[in-house]
Amino acid sequence: MKDDHSQRRSRNIWHLVLGILFIGYGSYRLYYRLLKVEKDTLGIILAIGFIIFGIYDLYRYSKGV
Repeated sequence: MKDDHSQRRSRNIWHLVLGILFIGYGSYRLYYRLLKVEKDTLGIILAIGFIIFGIYDLYRYSKGV
């Protein structure tokens, strides 16, 4: 029983770390893409996707899924 709890706890920490990383990287890429004179639609969509996935990871962390 204790091993199952420790495995679940370590997975949750990874959700937190990855969520923060995805939000940070996606925000950086979105900021960089929006400042360029030429707009790169695919790059903007991918950056928004990273941010959404980061928010989802943080949600999973907060709910303990």
